[in-house]
Amino acid sequence: MKETDLLELANQYLLEDVLVVVIALLVIGVMLKKTPRIADWLIPWLLTVSGVGLAWGVMGAISVQATIQGILAAGIATLGHQLWKQTFDKRKEDAK
Repeated sequence: MKETDLLELANQYLLEDVLVVVIALLVIGVMLKKTPRIADWLIPWLLTVSGVGLAWGVMGAISVQATIQGILAAGIATLGHQLWKQTFDKRKEDAK
C-alpha cells in the first residue's frame, strides 16, 4: 500500500471533519510511544479509545456513525505510522 492509497482510503470512508482526528491521533501516538511506562501493545488500544472520543466531540454526538469514524481514524493513524516506520526506518534485521 502506498501513501496515495492511504489518502484515497481516508477520502473514501472518513468524513472530512474527522481528518483532524487522524492528525491528533498521530501526535498522541508519538507522545505515548515516548512514555516509558506505556507498553507498545497498549498504544493502538489507547488510540482507538481516544479516536472514538475525539470523533464524538468533532461530530457533536455520541452515535454509531461517530464511533465508527473514531475507529476508522485510529486505524488510519496506526496504518499510516506503520507504513512510514516500515518504509523509512532502518531495522537491524534489514542490515544483514
